[in-house]
Amino acid sequence: MKNEKILVVEDERIIAIDLQRRLERFGYFVVGIAASGDQALELVKQHKPDIILMDIMLVGDIDGIETATIIKNEFAIPVIFLTAYSDEKTLERAKIAEPSGYILKPFKDKELYTTIDISLYKYRVDQELKRQQRWSTAILHSIGDGIIATGKDEKIILMNPIAEKISGWSETEAINRNISDIIELEDISEQSHSKMRLPDATYLLTRKRPFTFKSCYLANRFGEKLQVEGSLASITDKTGNFEGLVLAIRDMTNVKKLSDAVEYHTSHDKLTGLSNRDTFSVQLEEALQKSKTSKGVYALAYIDIDRFKIINETCGHTTADSMLVETASVIKEFSENPNDSARIGGDQFGLIFYSDSEKDAVKRIHELHSSFHRKKLKWNGNVFAFDTSIGLSFIDDNSGNVSEILAEADDACLIAKEEGGNRIKVYNRKENRFQQRRGEMEWVSKLSKALDENRFELFIQEIRPLNPSKYSYSKGEILIRMRDEEGNLVMPIDFIPAAERYNMMVQIDKWVISRAVELYLENQSNGKLAGIKEITINLSAQSMADDSVLKLIRSIFQTSLIPAGTICFEITETAAITNMASAHEFIHELRQTGCSFALDDFGSGFSSFNYLKNLPVEYLKIDGIFVKNMHEDEENRAMVEAINNMGHIMGKKTIAEFVCNPRIIEMLTEIGVDFAQGYEIATPRPL
Repeated sequence: MKNEKILVVEDERIIAIDLQRRLERFGYFVVGIAASGDQALELVKQHKPDIILMDIMLVGDIDGIETATIIKNEFAIPVIFLTAYSDEKTLERAKIAEPSGYILKPFKDKELYTTIDISLYKYRVDQELKRQQRWSTAILHSIGDGIIATGKDEKIILMNPIAEKISGWSETEAINRNISDIIELEDISEQSHSKMRLPDATYLLTRKRPFTFKSCYLANRFGEKLQVEGSLASITDKTGNFEGLVLAIRDMTNVKKLSDAVEYHTSHDKLTGLSNRDTFSVQLEEALQKSKTSKGVYALAYIDIDRFKIINETCGHTTADSMLVETASVIKEFSENPNDSARIGGDQFGLIFYSDSEKDAVKRIHELHSSFHRKKLKWNGNVFAFDTSIGLSFIDDNSGNVSEILAEADDACLIAKEEGGNRIKVYNRKENRFQQRRGEMEWVSKLSKALDENRFELFIQEIRPLNPSKYSYSKGEILIRMRDEEGNLVMPIDFIPAAERYNMMVQIDKWVISRAVELYLENQSNGKLAGIKEITINLSAQSMADDSVLKLIRSIFQTSLIPAGTICFEITETAAITNMASAHEFIHELRQTGCSFALDDFGSGFSSFNYLKNLPVEYLKIDGIFVKNMHEDEENRAMVEAINNMGHIMGKKTIAEFVCNPRIIEMLTEIGVDFAQGYEIATPRPL
């Protein structure tokens, strides 16, 4: 039975009481009986009934139609007319009040009950629809994307405020126009920058999925050129009939500017504006590939400023920096492509260039050398020459990888310095002096022997959450050390470059992975690693491209019973982009087992956000070069904040390394960095 509240408005007392009895038999609750319109309005205010039964002819100044109209406008309560009048004039007047029902007297109980029941049901449905409409409107007005919707005729029926802002059109102006009338896109994914035509309904219905677009310009009504991305989808009913289109469009202009700025700063040297070493390595790899099909010659010049240390100590950092900037300016003038030149060390520069022949390449380098001679550095009445030693190596079929090419040019430069400096030395693989230098593989022997004699040791350094309420666990990075034959501890910076150069990293990485898992399980069982729920193991580019490493890791998970979620592999961006296909496959395989990945040293390397977007890593480690003095350098603090924000936008957890004092911890916490690592957090300890 029903429990809805009903107000009866009837000036015939006997009829009203009879009606009340009928309604109560149906299970309704009659809150009152009114004989006039004024009395009805008072009872409505007092009882807020669910529905009102209204006679049209009432005593007093206002009749039932006028009373119902007031109730509709002020209270939105449904009204059913109960009347003996069915003339056309009365019916037309009654329509103004928009009644839920119109029953002619006399009526049957079933007719009355059915009309009330349907009216109440319709009222509830209408109220729910209005509530959903309010929610939809609020959502449309609060989301960050511009939304434009059309009807069946593909004419615009609504726009949210963001769409108005992006397009420059108001909703009122845009109504009944086509989307193409107010949205003009230009495809900038290719050099042609052609106009992009949004598809029509027929195409979308046939395709059965939304049309998406990226890397587009939108010229809005204000003359602004925005970079946007978005999607266009068709709206259909349950049976698949077309009902309209909805365009979602997002302004990416500021995000793109921030991405470009961070990418530039993280791929270029801050002082000279030249590319940094990692960016230069990518260019060198491209030159190596081009050399295989080129008729001419690609060459690498390794440039070192002679006696720079003396100038730095004598004249001070400011003057020395001026010398570096001037040196870079000469190299820039010589470079055909900005990315073909780089600062690859303190006072060392690299330059890749193309010539018709080796003879022509040597001639051009002599011209560059002469350009340096024409520069002078004046300081405190003294004049210093820009003397440089240059090593030149040719990139050809006999060249090895990028590291070997750099090593050849570096060797030639070192020999030039050994011969007195201020000269050019061309690398010659057949010359005894070069053969002797390249044949020196002292480290290969040391590393091989250390592996055979098990003289490597593992340390662990805690990575602690900055917001324990958000992340309740700590991580621990596994660090490798080596004992030399005298028992002295050798740091990785001394032997890892040699291991990478002579392709020994796969052997070392395998040893680290096996030993780290073994020691972690032992330490967990005896409680020495309480609180550390995940260990991070560094992996080299060589290991990610080696199937035997993947096979070893799978075997360890099967035999050791260590949960895969306990292991996080840390890779550098350079390692990932060296062979993106191998990196993707490696990461994909291990993520399926539950392993996570961290991208190390983000910010100082090539650091393209396009690469980052395509690397499925969970953690982003902000390079310590920005972190360690961010409390003293506003630019470094801004870099940390920018990288952290971009990392969070892309769904990555962030880790700041080289945290060395309490103030840095405070600043990182304010910025919202997730984890911190460094001597202020915890020092490395033997595992």
